[in-house]
Amino acid sequence: MVSQKKLFVTASIQSFCIVMCLFFNALVSHVALSAEEKKKDTAAAATPPPPQAAPQTPGQPGVGAGVGGEMPMAPVRSLPRHMEFPRITYGSEPSVEGEMEHHFTSMRFWYVAIIASWNPRSSEIAEVFNKNYKQFALRKIGVIALFSNDTVVSVTEWRKKNNLLFLNDFASRNLLDALKNPKVPTVWLVGSQGEILQRLEMPNKEKMLESVQKVMILTGF
Repeated sequence: MVSQKKLFVTASIQSFCIVMCLFFNALVSHVALSAEEKKKDTAAAATPPPPQAAPQTPGQPGVGAGVGGEMPMAPVRSLPRHMEFPRITYGSEPSVEGEMEHHFTSMRFWYVAIIASWNPRSSEIAEVFNKNYKQFALRKIGVIALFSNDTVVSVTEWRKKNNLLFLNDFASRNLLDALKNPKVPTVWLVGSQGEILQRLEMPNKEKMLESVQKVMILTGF
């Protein structure tokens, strides 16, 4: 009888110990979990929020989403327009208004030259124009040379001497005034809309050949 009572007491003590162990393990796990969550909360509080994009106003250059969510580039400013060549009037002899008017639309480019029979460099320019005249015609490059401060007699003799293949005549006084009485010789490269692309003041033969070479490249396509 005494042995059974001892066994019952022993079993009760063992059961109590097991329950206490389970309770202690649960308590330790709860404390550890609480500490871990507290660390996470502290780390989250210490991390600053990601920066937010500034508000954008659509319609402004470079602002607002473009196609595919990409930001559009700012618009490119248009280049300044070329200066336009003044209205060309000329005639078979020196005059104020001239008998004829020249238009640029018939060719891709035009060389406009103010020359004189008494000027040595004018002869060099005429030589360059004559040698390239056939290529000019094929590439739609026109040439018009106009005499300034000259006489009909001297120009007639000069024409025979140089055998000019290109259009040439006397510049009107109005044209020379519009060009502010340019030095002789002066050569302009002009586009089909009358825009001035190049201005050569008193060029020698080498400068003219450089210009012609560039125009040949432009018209070689």
